[in-house]
Amino acid sequence: MKEKVSFGEKLAYGVGDGGCNFVWTTIGSFLTLYYTDSVGISAAVVGTIMLLTRLLDGLSDLGMGALIDKTHTRWGKARPWVLWSSIPMAVGLILLFHVPDQFHMQGKIIYAMITYVFLAAFAYTACNLSYNTLLSLITTEQNDRTSMSTIRFICTLIAILFISYSTMHFVGWFGWGGMSVIYGLIAFALLLVTFFGTKERYVPLKRQQENPLGLLQSFHILFKNKYFIFVTLLFVVNYVVMGLQGGAGIYYARDVLGNAGAFGTLVLAGFLPMLIGLPLFPILAKTFGKWKCMMFGYGMQLVGLLLMIAFPVYLPMILIGLSLKGFGSIPHTAGLFALVADVVDYGEWRTKERLDGLTYSATSFGMKVGTGLGTALVGWILAFGNYDPNASIQTAKTIVAMKALYIYIPFVFVLLGIIVLFFTNIDRIYPIIISELEQRRKE
Repeated sequence: MKEKVSFGEKLAYGVGDGGCNFVWTTIGSFLTLYYTDSVGISAAVVGTIMLLTRLLDGLSDLGMGALIDKTHTRWGKARPWVLWSSIPMAVGLILLFHVPDQFHMQGKIIYAMITYVFLAAFAYTACNLSYNTLLSLITTEQNDRTSMSTIRFICTLIAILFISYSTMHFVGWFGWGGMSVIYGLIAFALLLVTFFGTKERYVPLKRQQENPLGLLQSFHILFKNKYFIFVTLLFVVNYVVMGLQGGAGIYYARDVLGNAGAFGTLVLAGFLPMLIGLPLFPILAKTFGKWKCMMFGYGMQLVGLLLMIAFPVYLPMILIGLSLKGFGSIPHTAGLFALVADVVDYGEWRTKERLDGLTYSATSFGMKVGTGLGTALVGWILAFGNYDPNASIQTAKTIVAMKALYIYIPFVFVLLGIIVLFFTNIDRIYPIIISELEQRRKE
């Protein structure tokens, strides 16, 4: 378990999340726009579809986590699922952006629901949950996990910036459908790199292999892990904020700031500080601990959002506020996924049963429910604000709704995140946890 993880393997692991984001970020940032402005589905219906699907998706996360825990192949537990799910995920993205024009509106809504459920609740769940679980199976070394998470999110940010600047150009050249084919193929290729370039080193104890837990027993043990609950809530909070700003960003740029082309610049302002600062995070986490870094990060996010609240239509201040929020997001971007690996160890230490897949369902469940709620709020609040996709200038009520989505509501959720994180300080006991686990494995 102490075998050193090479930089090449860390990079191979990292690019997989770039592949996942060619699906997930594309959906979060552009699917609502595609449905409302190109397909003609109302914003309220879009929001309802997304929230209902994500709630179903949250249940499928738990089932997929249990399935990963019961998987034993020559490739390991999680790696094979990264491979098996990569093609369905790419196909699902393509289907989403190919709503048939000849369908009547009810048919389009049904098609949107079926394809969204297929991608979000099944294909993406299998792929992203197995990818996240892989981190705790590659190594138990805390610093290596933090380093891998950091590299992962550098790859993710590069992918997000590319998507934010390039998507509308691809749509102009090839249409929404052509764009989805290109992104689906890129996602598939990057996930293949992860599958072939990584290795699972954790081998279950003989007792765990010979006497696997039943599903109900696994859930009973899982919910004894208090940190599982807290980390799941943190994922919900963080991804609500991402869902809100990702889904509302194009509307905010176009209708509040008066320049749709500024959307890429808004994304750049938020993610470039993260891209610059992420390589420093392993050093900071090793010096101060992940928990302290994450608390400080939430504080910086609040400062950035307050600046945006004070100057909601002044682009330079919006960019400064997003940059501060971006710096504050660094500990959460890299640290939160590494924290889940620590929660896996805590669960094994406390219950003597290791539940990698089920524990990592916190990441997928929280991401899906959080992004789903954030995206649903975009649709609902736009509808409440009387958004008109055919209007060249939106009403004052609509503009207030867009400001709420992009600035005010994220501020409230960051405050909630601070409260939850206060109860999630696993750093203070982790040295004891890992020392006792290593002793058990030797015995």
